[in-house]
Amino acid sequence: MIIRFEKLFTPTKVYQDMCLVVENGVVQEIKRSKVHCDLRFPLLAPGFIDSHTHGAIGIDIMNLSIDDLQKLSLFYARHGVTTFLPTTVSDTFEKISQVARTVQQFMKLQPFGAKAAGLYVEGPYLNPTKKGAHKEDLLKKPDFEELSRFVKSFGDTVKIFAIAPELDGSHKAIDLLKQKRIVTTIAHTNATYDETIAAIENGCTRATHVFNAMRSFSHRDPGVVGAVLTDKRVFCELICDMIHVHPAAIKLVINAKGPSRCVLVTDSMAATGLEDGEYSLGELQVIVKDKIARTKEDQSLAGSTLTLDEAVRNVVVKLDVPVKDAITMATQSAARSSNLDSGQIKMGKCADLVALDEDLNVVATFVCGKKVYSL
Repeated sequence: MIIRFEKLFTPTKVYQDMCLVVENGVVQEIKRSKVHCDLRFPLLAPGFIDSHTHGAIGIDIMNLSIDDLQKLSLFYARHGVTTFLPTTVSDTFEKISQVARTVQQFMKLQPFGAKAAGLYVEGPYLNPTKKGAHKEDLLKKPDFEELSRFVKSFGDTVKIFAIAPELDGSHKAIDLLKQKRIVTTIAHTNATYDETIAAIENGCTRATHVFNAMRSFSHRDPGVVGAVLTDKRVFCELICDMIHVHPAAIKLVINAKGPSRCVLVTDSMAATGLEDGEYSLGELQVIVKDKIARTKEDQSLAGSTLTLDEAVRNVVVKLDVPVKDAITMATQSAARSSNLDSGQIKMGKCADLVALDEDLNVVATFVCGKKVYSL
């Protein structure tokens, strides 16, 4: 297959008016060519990676079946996503293990659309004072024995594990996760600056939806936000629906970290792709009004109804971020922060691609060279 493009983002390099050659699902070369091409697109980029999603189209990750994952796979592909990480909310490890087992089984199958690359476990080792849309009675301090049993069973499935580093037992838990090459992300936390730096030194390399469910920043008490914004080892998630984080705060993060350390995520929940109404997020009831999801109980923001292609358009159109930088945050940065070997167009790599028009609307998605969506 030969694809001609007006502009291609690898995303580190930008090529213009050339061709991408794909054979057997693998990128072979980028070359100037006047020969016949099979497809033509204005823009071509690595497939987007949604590394933090709680569901969509009425499907809640905490109540999954294989069929549900196949449906989600198609939905994500329609929005340019070629890889996603189903993400839990706080629950018992018995319930989280059920979700992990379903994801584990799905990873062995041929998906209809986007691939599930593993599981993102968000909770239950979170701080109740920053619970957000997590059920408080399910939150707890890290339990090393419990975590050891879970990791023994699902260490190859779990890619990211969220933790509030100020909780007793977190240091030992982070050590265990690091040994298993599971990314530890700082989340739902009231940690001080010093506690956060200690966690980073111990191996935390990611921060979950920065600013949201975190101790506030102050010039005399920079807290967790000050630590993750100034430490080069940390990737920062951003929910760019213009609701979770003010545009000026988004710019602050991007300016502080650079696109190579910012990760666009959706934090999407079951209402994504559907109408306003009442939905579930784990055991919580959520009311969605004007596309904004809030818990029925206390009106906390409860994930989003954002899609990743919309997030890319938002930062480009509303924040004047260069297209190359926006694509980097949705692809290469998302992959690197999740320990995934993807997120770039490179010779010998799987041809996970998204084709876009001049307005950054998705026109086609390819997974390992196979077209899984087109207008």
